[in-house]
Amino acid sequence: MHKRIKAIAAILLLICCFSFSLSAHAESDKDSSLPEPIIWENSETGYFVLLQDDAELLSSDEEAQLAKEMRTITAYGNAVLKTISYNSYSASSYAEDFYYDIFGQSNGTLFLIDMDNRELYLFNSEDISYTITSSYSNTITDNVYRYASKEDYYTCASKTFEQVQSLLAGRRIAQPMKYICNALLALILAALLNYFVAMRTANSAKASSREILNAISSQFAFTNPQKKLTKQDKSVRATSSSAGHIHGGFSGGGSSSGRSHSSGGGHRF
Repeated sequence: MHKRIKAIAAILLLICCFSFSLSAHAESDKDSSLPEPIIWENSETGYFVLLQDDAELLSSDEEAQLAKEMRTITAYGNAVLKTISYNSYSASSYAEDFYYDIFGQSNGTLFLIDMDNRELYLFNSEDISYTITSSYSNTITDNVYRYASKEDYYTCASKTFEQVQSLLAGRRIAQPMKYICNALLALILAALLNYFVAMRTANSAKASSREILNAISSQFAFTNPQKKLTKQDKSVRATSSSAGHIHGGFSGGGSSSGRSHSSGGGHRF
């Protein structure tokens, strides 16, 4: 009897061990399907390269090459590439939250490829944000979004970090949209200037009201003059209480999140 009980217990133990082994193996297979992030630390500055391709847009060779290119930025701050296939928030909110969750209030730049919103977003924190302003972030993403539209995500990210590096090193980058806008603005101002000059010239050629009246010989006679009320204007002086109410309807600007200085800009593709 005791032998039979021991045999049954041994069989149950084997079944449990086998089930646990299968479960662990399945979990291991599941985890192995997730892309592993590439992390590299600059020992001199303490800043990191973080490349996390959750949307699996890059090959292994492209990830390795891009991570090497991103290392130059760690002389100034952290360099992060993040790709996602699902996002229930805006690209800007996701990029900001992800960066602060990982690195807190430290110098760095993050390039997000948001496949859900079909948007590129460049986020910059602390000292880097004073160099890579929101205007420059918009310009950089304007310059590279065509690569993303063609599904060339490696070139898109590579060109992005290349332009970030150029600005941090004190060099200039191409700003075609800025030049086009400036040219259009110059044309509009020139057209307006020509219009006002033409109007002023046309007005100066006309006779003045005094000249017209002096040239007219007329005689006026008034009979039975009457005074009639044809129009009445009302003006209301605001009291101090009403003025205070209007002023109180506006709140001052500024962030209440308590986070550090940052900048960002993006472009859909």
